[in-house]
Amino acid sequence: MPSPTSPISLLSSLRHRIARGRQLIPELLGPRAQWIEILLIPALACSLAWLFAPQDPMLTRTLFPWIWFAPTLVALRYGVMPGLLACVPLILSGFIADRLMRLPDVFGLEYFFPGALLVLLCGEFSDVWRDRAARLDEANVYLAERLSRITKRHLLLNLSHDRLEHEMLARPNSLRDALVRLRQLASTGPAGDPAGKDWPGAGELLHLLAQYVNIEAATLYAIDTDHGEPRLEAAIRHLGDPETLRSDDALLRLALQQRELAHIASADTSLSRETRQLVVAPLMAASDRPIGVLAVTRMPFVALNVENLQMLSVILGYYADCVRSGPEVHAVQQRLPGLPALFAEELARMRSLQGRSGMASQILVMRFEGELRRTIVTEFLRIKRGLDVYWQTEVGNTSVIAVLMPLASPAAMAGFIQRIEQWLDLHFHGGLETLGVQLRPIDFASEEPLDALIQALGAPPA
Repeated sequence: MPSPTSPISLLSSLRHRIARGRQLIPELLGPRAQWIEILLIPALACSLAWLFAPQDPMLTRTLFPWIWFAPTLVALRYGVMPGLLACVPLILSGFIADRLMRLPDVFGLEYFFPGALLVLLCGEFSDVWRDRAARLDEANVYLAERLSRITKRHLLLNLSHDRLEHEMLARPNSLRDALVRLRQLASTGPAGDPAGKDWPGAGELLHLLAQYVNIEAATLYAIDTDHGEPRLEAAIRHLGDPETLRSDDALLRLALQQRELAHIASADTSLSRETRQLVVAPLMAASDRPIGVLAVTRMPFVALNVENLQMLSVILGYYADCVRSGPEVHAVQQRLPGLPALFAEELARMRSLQGRSGMASQILVMRFEGELRRTIVTEFLRIKRGLDVYWQTEVGNTSVIAVLMPLASPAAMAGFIQRIEQWLDLHFHGGLETLGVQLRPIDFASEEPLDALIQALGAPPA
């Protein structure tokens, strides 16, 4: 047992203090606790002033009115309005002290006006930086989801290529073709019921898993996460003759707790766990929230290996992303037929982010009408930026490239256009007009991006 002064004890104590300190973050407090704190801090300050300086409870004779630290602290933590509300106990204390003849004759508006001005300035500072922090949080969440989706797609691509090398003769249809078909079903089918009655492409998903992961009996269930802890909902589709998944199943609890696939042969699964399933895999979208689980009752013993289980997890994650974004992508593609699913998905996400937090993005529509349009398009696509999403299409005899720039400001768009002009002058010795290149920037903050994109392409509105 470590001594009280051992490094392990000191580290444990430090972690405990940090955990307790995080509980005081304003965003983690409930509304009731916040209002109690807003009124309690200035009330406590006034009480201490009456206790230690009863003849001058407003501290007017000191070199600095220390009692104004209380509403200033509230304004820094919560903003302008809570800071002004925190001034009310000070006003009441001053009124009582004036009635009891505890204040000097010169006491009046000159005392409260500078303090209130200080509270307003601190509250405005707090509001500005809280808004900036919220915007940064939104941007970080989007980038984390984007990185998660890209990682899953790269892993899926590697697994697909490895599997194709071994099974091309026995299975002529590639995994990529099957996933494209699965995405089309999830995007163009009816929107899934939040209660879990039906999901588009669920049957195709089970047949795909039977072909590539060798599952023989399995059931797809919905998961409800809108009321705190994940809760097992109704069965959506089943393959073969599987066993019913119980809500207290050991593998189900382990999979939902760890947010990853759990199987009967894993190191975390002991022989004492009660389960009728071989594998329970959650369907994790990019937001890291499970929308369903797949319970596999039967599969060949040789198929229960790391490669198969990894492919199972990636395919389920791919399908979860399709189901989560399918209705929005379908709505965008209905208005603009021919739009690729990846571009439509990012466009829908950026429109939603603009509506929620006001974080604008940009689209640049480039029309190439000159004699060198084919060459310019080919060379331009070789230098595309990593975070941007590109869509190349043809409108009549005109080559068109639409560049979606997530979380980009108008200044970033101006810099991007300037780099395009410099690139054209360096490689093709001409400008936008001489080479027949037309640019149409679209700012999400000033116009509806989908309508502007349809207008820029010259496509008829849906």
